[in-house]
Amino acid sequence: MRNILVNPKVSVNKKRKEVNDVIDQALVNWLIKNSYNPVIISNKNLIMPKKNFYKFLKLIKIEGIVLSGGNDGDHRNPRYKSQVFLINYAQKNKIPILGICQGMQMLGYKFGSKLIKVKNHVKTRHKLINLSEQKFPTHVNSYHNYSLKNCPKNFYITTKALDGNIESIKHKSLNWEGWMWHPEREKKINKINNYKLKRIFK
Repeated sequence: MRNILVNPKVSVNKKRKEVNDVIDQALVNWLIKNSYNPVIISNKNLIMPKKNFYKFLKLIKIEGIVLSGGNDGDHRNPRYKSQVFLINYAQKNKIPILGICQGMQMLGYKFGSKLIKVKNHVKTRHKLINLSEQKFPTHVNSYHNYSLKNCPKNFYITTKALDGNIESIKHKSLNWEGWMWHPEREKKINKINNYKLKRIFK
């Protein structure tokens, strides 16, 4: 099984003075079912000296990165620094990335897009408008309060929702994609999501 680094969201409990890395087990299960080995790296790990962390990544032979959902995706989110580090590392080493929900927001924000507040995109399903020649699901789940205002630099928009909000993006030269929906939260297996995952981490 190929090793895929998974960047978890950060949960802050001020009353208990806790800062926890949190990962949805459904995401882990989805990756395993598609024959990938999820390697979950704490956001704190990325504070270690860069040389040591580079050696660690080479040692475990990371072949892809998933920026998971959770925490809205601009410079104020608690895992901003770790995500920027991983994006820069992936860009330098041409490592594939899948950004899910906040992960897509972060890809967009990192490359010049702004975030806008949206309505009717939490705990619902909606239709996708396919703007590309790729395969995409016809309907997807939605759990986000923010969307990309514009297409980030060196990306193109692949799908939109009926209200015009950007739902997915693809990098022009790197094997990077961002999806605003959560493939791991689908009640039934979506073969197109699985197919696209394997195309990213081929």
